[in-house]
Amino acid sequence: MVKTFLSVLLLVLTHWASSQSLLLKGTVRGDEDGRLPQAYILLLPDSIQHTSDGSGQFTFRTTSGQKTVQISFVGYESFQRSFYLRKDSTFSITLKTKVDHLHEVVVVGERNTQEDIFNDNQTSRHVLTRDDLNAIPVLGGEADVIKTLQLLPGVVRGVDGSSDLFVRGGAADQNLVLLDEAPIYNTSHLFGFLSVFNPDVLDHVEALNGGFPAQYGGRLSSILNVQTRSLIPEKTGVSGDVGILASRLFVEQPIVKKKLSFWVAGRRTYIDKVVRLTGERLPYFFYDLNGKILWKPTAKDNVAFSYYHGEDLLDYFRDRNGDGRGYTTTFGSGNSSQSLHWNHVNGHWQTDATLLRTQYNYHVTNIFEDNQLVAFSDIEDYGARIMLSNDTVGKTGAFKAGAEWTHHNVSPNVINTAGSLSSFLESSASRGRITNEMALHAQYEWSPAPGWRLNAGVRGSAAVVTNKTYIFPEPRVSARYALSENQALKLSYSRMAQYMHRISNSAISSPTDIWYPVTDTIKPQTSHQVALAWQRNLTERKLFVSVEGYYKSMRNLIGYEEGTNLFLNADFQSKLIQGRGRSYGLEFLVRKDAGKLTGWISYTLSWSWRQFDQINGGEWFHARYDRRHNGAIVAQYAFNKRWAVSVVWEFISGARFTPIIGQYAVMAPTLTGVDLVPLYTGVNQVKLADTHRLDVGIKYRSRPDKKFQWHWFAGVYNAYNRANPIGMTIVQNETDGSLHYEQPGLFGLIPFISYGFKF
Repeated sequence: MVKTFLSVLLLVLTHWASSQSLLLKGTVRGDEDGRLPQAYILLLPDSIQHTSDGSGQFTFRTTSGQKTVQISFVGYESFQRSFYLRKDSTFSITLKTKVDHLHEVVVVGERNTQEDIFNDNQTSRHVLTRDDLNAIPVLGGEADVIKTLQLLPGVVRGVDGSSDLFVRGGAADQNLVLLDEAPIYNTSHLFGFLSVFNPDVLDHVEALNGGFPAQYGGRLSSILNVQTRSLIPEKTGVSGDVGILASRLFVEQPIVKKKLSFWVAGRRTYIDKVVRLTGERLPYFFYDLNGKILWKPTAKDNVAFSYYHGEDLLDYFRDRNGDGRGYTTTFGSGNSSQSLHWNHVNGHWQTDATLLRTQYNYHVTNIFEDNQLVAFSDIEDYGARIMLSNDTVGKTGAFKAGAEWTHHNVSPNVINTAGSLSSFLESSASRGRITNEMALHAQYEWSPAPGWRLNAGVRGSAAVVTNKTYIFPEPRVSARYALSENQALKLSYSRMAQYMHRISNSAISSPTDIWYPVTDTIKPQTSHQVALAWQRNLTERKLFVSVEGYYKSMRNLIGYEEGTNLFLNADFQSKLIQGRGRSYGLEFLVRKDAGKLTGWISYTLSWSWRQFDQINGGEWFHARYDRRHNGAIVAQYAFNKRWAVSVVWEFISGARFTPIIGQYAVMAPTLTGVDLVPLYTGVNQVKLADTHRLDVGIKYRSRPDKKFQWHWFAGVYNAYNRANPIGMTIVQNETDGSLHYEQPGLFGLIPFISYGFKF
């Protein structure tokens, strides 16, 4: 009896001991860059994934048994080690730099980005790196984050060449764009045709179209998280690029070895200078300035200060009669952002704290004789964020919680007039609108059973305006189930709230679009989104396949009746209306990130609808960018380490518009005393012609063993000269006065060439 009891007790104790929680700690280093933050670590067979902290450290809480650790970081060889874990253990891993990445050979990837996405339990996620951006031929040959994102499933652009993003049936203002955690309100230069992001400063770009973690909020449709370079360099580095649209220069410099460094970067277009050589005048240019200071005061602390400023400037004068009494138009718009980030590691806990400021403004001045019209808008934010995280809660759990506060000061659509113009267009007050936006969030991720990974979180957001406080709970849930080692199902649900709105009178997002906060009468936009995904990672073929469906409902969307002029309306708030929206679709992606042939094929089948009581008789109608089919083929082929060719072909169903069927005259306090009011048919009933375009680029580079690296990148945008429409133009027949529509295109075949260097 005693012997039996002791045997059972021994068996129980053995099982108990084998199931006790053990700690597995490690540090990830690079052979050139020291400790690597945000390295991806996967522990098998537990299927637990973490990223290293700001000091390159990670911790797993697991049980004893056979384990495999897989580690990857962009630009480094992947690492894998198998072992039997019997007790708490600590080890250090040094990743080797990839020769291809060191010399920036464009074999897009040779990395594990898609493997990271496959193992993550999050849906609707895409990641881009500098290699992705630099390999794709775009307008002017200027590498562009936004244009690359437009080639991914679920993302629809506006007109041909524009930098708008319409994600899963959402509007262009429903994307939260973060540059080192600071929001950017205007993401484009060149009146919408080039993004504000200098590709030389980017580290990686993460785009979330659904399944949003609890730490993100403030927009309905997507999160675009743009991170700039964050590694302290070992030596001075200089790189640059000279193209037909703009030139760029990047300089990085260590100050204290492995402790303190900085980098600065600049970009300027010289369209104005080139045109002047022909004897003509085009008084427009834009520029960007980026900078960052990186400081590592201790092994457990990292501090980074990030700066950005960019402007578009136009100064135009036309002498109509040759007497020096023409009219003058000046225009300027600019973004500015600063963020101070601190990362601290204390045992299993990690703290991330950020202070930020961001500003966007535009001004337009028109002067004709004694008449003057000045219109401007300004938005300035101050904010603070803090987040605590622990990746070792329980055996398989990870916990995050945080708080945010943003102070918005918005002066929208301020108008000043002088001269006879002021008799029928009054100046408006310039008083700013103050809105305080706050949020608390928490989430917990764990594995309840083999093959399962769950994340449950909640975000409580609020906005305080003059006489009202809006409060919204925003639950977030995501789940992953491993069907096999290389197949997984994912499910997510997100509720989102948005307290800032952008109002536009044009089909193209322009710098004069108006940002407007919630008020006592203008309610926050809200949405519910559910997504279901099937993913397969074919590691032996280096292929990643994803099929994802989604459904999204939206409320309190901003709109206005057709024909409303918001730009010169001081009381434009009274013209705004709010309604509902819904969208749904299927997204397909096949991506290859290694080998000589790399790239992806994407396709989206989608529907997007809107409903306003005051529009279209209250009936549902197509959203402007309800584009049924959206597909792209992106391919890069590296012949060797010096020659590579890139090809992009995309097809998009035509956008929609509301045609004018007539017009009538009404009395109005204008220069003529009469206003012509258009008559419209059903909203967005007519579809523009479909858009398709082929872009081709070829890159030739120096030998990889040279200290001074250079490359030439040449190609053509719109290779077969397709006239893709940007809108509708009413043309009147000179004979009988009848009206008809034409669909003008903007960009034909445009060659480009650029020269880049690095040393």
